[in-house]
Amino acid sequence: MVKKLILIYALFAVTAAAAAASDALPVEIVSAEFGLFDDRNPRELIFEPGNVVPHRVGQRYGWSIGVRTTKRSLSVSEEYLLPSAAPSLTSPANSSTEVWAIPQARRNQVSQRQLVPVDGKIYGEWAIGPDEPAGHRHLQVLIEGQVAASFEFDVK
Repeated sequence: MVKKLILIYALFAVTAAAAAASDALPVEIVSAEFGLFDDRNPRELIFEPGNVVPHRVGQRYGWSIGVRTTKRSLSVSEEYLLPSAAPSLTSPANSSTEVWAIPQARRNQVSQRQLVPVDGKIYGEWAIGPDEPAGHRHLQVLIEGQVAASFEFDVK
């Protein structure tokens, strides 16, 4: 009877340790790529890796991250840094003072969502907007609160 209790206790301890380890590492990053999404065929997701995004309104781009996890969905957030715009100087007519119009130097756009891995991958997608400037970008992806990938790319 004592041997049976020790065996049950040991089995419980190993199971608890394995559960604690899986909670500590809820997701393993297997791969991470940045590129363009092509929607010519709506029945198939076509992702072309690269780091240059054409400066065309509606151009889809983003990332694909391969994951290993037992979780059904993952908490994903993105921080997107836009390029700074050059300050412009304007002088009103008949004025002895100059007025500077200085735009915000950089903007952070943060998205937060739950993503469900499909065939071991999750995807994040953006599109070029009508007033979006060209320039260099930095996109950081966090999964379950940990930095999973960081991408540098150019919109030209």
